[in-house]
Amino acid sequence: MGIKYSQTHKVAFYESDTRGKMRISDILAVALQTSGEQSYILNRSDTWVYDNFNLFWAVVEYEIHLYKLPEFNEVITIETEATSYNKFFCYRDFIFKDDSGEILVKISSTWVLMNKDTRKIERVVDEIVAPYEAPKVSKIIRPHKYLAVSEEASCNLAFPVRFSDLDMNGHVNNARYFDWAVDQLDYDFRMTYEPKKIYIRYNHELLYGNHEFIQPVFEFQGNTSCHIIRKDGVDNANIEIVWSKISEED
Repeated sequence: MGIKYSQTHKVAFYESDTRGKMRISDILAVALQTSGEQSYILNRSDTWVYDNFNLFWAVVEYEIHLYKLPEFNEVITIETEATSYNKFFCYRDFIFKDDSGEILVKISSTWVLMNKDTRKIERVVDEIVAPYEAPKVSKIIRPHKYLAVSEEASCNLAFPVRFSDLDMNGHVNNARYFDWAVDQLDYDFRMTYEPKKIYIRYNHELLYGNHEFIQPVFEFQGNTSCHIIRKDGVDNANIEIVWSKISEED
């Protein structure tokens, strides 16, 4: 395992949904901010990586376990560490805890380095990752196997790719994909069920373009909703969400 880094965070009003729970997309955003701050402290900020190697970091997969969603005004602690890396992939975990140390959320993530000009994945540069002190391994962690979605999968809405969806790397912020997926589900369902496990795989970058629309499709298989973020017939991302009915105590 690598060097651990942690920080506290107070869940803001704008990060909370109508039930007073922290939004999943904001959980992902805060996780990325936390890893970014560790990188800055270790002199491996996004700017440093770009200036020295013309590369940028991109997440290609998430596995998210939600034991209890953080709540509005709650002060939580986010711990992160780079756990290992190989020729092409780097692995990092995030742990969200409450003030008593109980684990609320665990995120396992897979990262790659991409060339800013070619937008292609490149080999991991040892000089970039050395300060994190994560071990170099030959093993590639086996990715989640996603359920197949039938041709009858629903497409209720189409969403524009907006300028405000883009991050500093010029592609759609990865938290935006989750919002596109769950915005297909109706209000009553969202008020009755909440996610307990989420898998996200990013297959292709989504970039900005005038009058560009993505067409997410989904279907339920048992208590799991299976989503594809699709544009012009290309599957840009796969998302699976395991749902659980909200108890009266929640």
